[in-house]
Amino acid sequence: MSTESKSFEEQIEDIYQQYRHKKLESRLDEIAETMEETVLQQVLAGEFLQTTIEIDQEAKEAVQNARRHLENNEYEELNSIIDNVEELVEDQERQVSNKIHEERINMNSMVNGMQRLNSRVERVSEEKITAIDELLDNWDWKGHVYRGEDDSLEAHKSNAAEFGRDMRRFFEEARDDIFGPYEGTPIEPIVDDLLSDDPLYLDSLTDDQIEELRESDLESYVKLSLS
Repeated sequence: MSTESKSFEEQIEDIYQQYRHKKLESRLDEIAETMEETVLQQVLAGEFLQTTIEIDQEAKEAVQNARRHLENNEYEELNSIIDNVEELVEDQERQVSNKIHEERINMNSMVNGMQRLNSRVERVSEEKITAIDELLDNWDWKGHVYRGEDDSLEAHKSNAAEFGRDMRRFFEEARDDIFGPYEGTPIEPIVDDLLSDDPLYLDSLTDDQIEELRESDLESYVKLSLS
């Protein structure tokens, strides 16, 4: 039926339906984007934070099912399920974000200790530790993942995994460079305390630890009077 042969009311209804369809498409795009970002953060966290985070398969399948309805122009069916799809995806996004936030806090505590100690012993490039610290603080990962000409999910997952591995390698190299010289020595427990920012008391140290501190580059850092 041509536009000319339709009544004014029918034309208004067509416009309204087009608006509803576009709104549904836009809403589904946002849901799918949230699902993709959740998956990418899962991949990144697995490599960088060395933590296992599960994403409910039901949420992924719900998004795929919604996309099929859209591709088949089944707007009424899509409209009937989109609230549930959005709820499933948002729940997964919240769980993944909370887990990552918890792991970032734990790791950042060690990195802060590394920064404090490295400011004294100067074994690692400050830029490297700062890069790790900024990622943990801000979790600004998108620019490192959404890159390249391939815009597929698999390409983004590969980028996320690569970025996570690189940042994990930076962290482990910095950790080993800073703490390696103390491993297996009497002052290794002292270094652990310094990492957690626990107070250090002279009367809690053994004679061997005091002697090791006197001969190490930590004496000025712990501010002990070793006479």
